[in-house]
Amino acid sequence: MTERTGTDSLEERIESILSAQTPPDGWKDALAELFRRYRDQQHLLDRLTHIADRFQAAERERSQDYLSRYERKVRQLEKIVRISDQYQTMLHQLKERLEHASNYDALTGLPNRRYMTGRLEEAASQAARRPEHAFAVMIADIDNFKAVNDSFGHAAGDRVLHAVARALELTLREYDLCARWGGEEFLLLFPSCAQENAPAVAERLRRNVHETPRTDGDLPAPTVSIGYTLHRPGESIDATLLRADEALYKAKDAGRNCCMGL
Repeated sequence: MTERTGTDSLEERIESILSAQTPPDGWKDALAELFRRYRDQQHLLDRLTHIADRFQAAERERSQDYLSRYERKVRQLEKIVRISDQYQTMLHQLKERLEHASNYDALTGLPNRRYMTGRLEEAASQAARRPEHAFAVMIADIDNFKAVNDSFGHAAGDRVLHAVARALELTLREYDLCARWGGEEFLLLFPSCAQENAPAVAERLRRNVHETPRTDGDLPAPTVSIGYTLHRPGESIDATLLRADEALYKAKDAGRNCCMGL
């Protein structure tokens, strides 16, 4: 076999060796060169594999870090939403409490002067549009209330106020309204109350207070004097209230625990 020169490529030399019946000269050198090239390629492949593994590990770590940060942000947002919901609920509850406190008397639980004034204006406006919707106004004043405070103390006076408020409420229809007007006075509004019915309504209020079962044996049974009137179409609320107040003074002058109308 013709000897291969050193200029032959390694591939040609290997092909020659594989095709020869007997190993030609220099076959060991060719195999050594082939093995060296294989080893170099293997080293390069190992380096590339190592780099790829490190890159994949870094990508996994980076992805896990992103996921961890994402989950942390989600938890923070969920916490903010919960706090926001709680804050909104607290604001709503606070608004309701403030509205209630601004419209209701803390001692008796009845509507206060502010709330009643608004209802009176609404009733007067409706009566101006429809004169048949006349309404009655009554002022109930607890008799000898100062003597109760002076003799038994203000705590006892508060109990009397609360008891009278409950007794007055028991007489009302669903659409009637009783408010604490100030001190020991209560103002009552009776929509659609005819002139001929007002005396009976006032007397029922007075009797209900007087007949309320006593829960404090040391205190005298409370009584009220009541002045009542009907709103007249076209007049102001102040004029109606002034007339009811004058009727109340007439009841006081008549000996208390009675009803007078104007």
